Amino acid sequence: MSSFVLRYFPVRARAETTKAILSYANADWTQESPAWPLEKQNQPVGKLPVLTETLSNGTQFTLCESLAIEGYLAKKFGLSANENPQMEARQMELRSQIKDIYELTVLIKFAPSDEVRQSIKEKFLVLAKAIIEYHEKVLEENGSNGHYFGDKITYVDLAAFATNGAIKASMTDIFPKALEMFSEENAPLMNKVFEKIKTDPKMTSFIN
Repeated sequence: MSSFVLRYFPVRARAETTKAILSYANADWTQESPAWPLEKQNQPVGKLPVLTETLSNGTQFTLCESLAIEGYLAKKFGLSANENPQMEARQMELRSQIKDIYELTVLIKFAPSDEVRQSIKEKFLVLAKAIIEYHEKVLEENGSNGHYFGDKITYVDLAAFATNGAIKASMTDIFPKALEMFSEENAPLMNKVFEKIKTDPKMTSFIN
């Protein structure tokens, strides 16, 4: 059985989905927060997150880039919607859209001026509206059952839930409108996904 070490900063950000997958899969994992920027030179491409897997035979596999890490773990733990090429492509489309929304919150948080921040906020609202409408349609086509694919929790479900949590953590004080966009009123089917995951016993360690 493999064990994992996830190296990332002690914040709720780009590694949230990876942590959600590891938690849901009940994997043997720990998180390390390297001293930064002292440890930057010791990372594969000088940035985080980085995942190191130690296999049962002692060999190690190291992977960087958040989407690559997530995709690998999703397949490893049977959480990837990959019954056919079309489904796998749809999965990555949805995940990429979720990532696009999150990346705008990072730009908002670290904007160099109020003027720039306001411009990014406006872009966020436009993109969020479009993505929510699209995701609500996908969820409706899957039966409005609280899952993106089939009738069980998969990679995109976890990514949507984890990213929503990361947005709440970073935007509550500086951009509450971002949270309103993903409210039950504006995104009822996405919130059904959130509730399914929130109440799943496998997610207790992640939520707590």
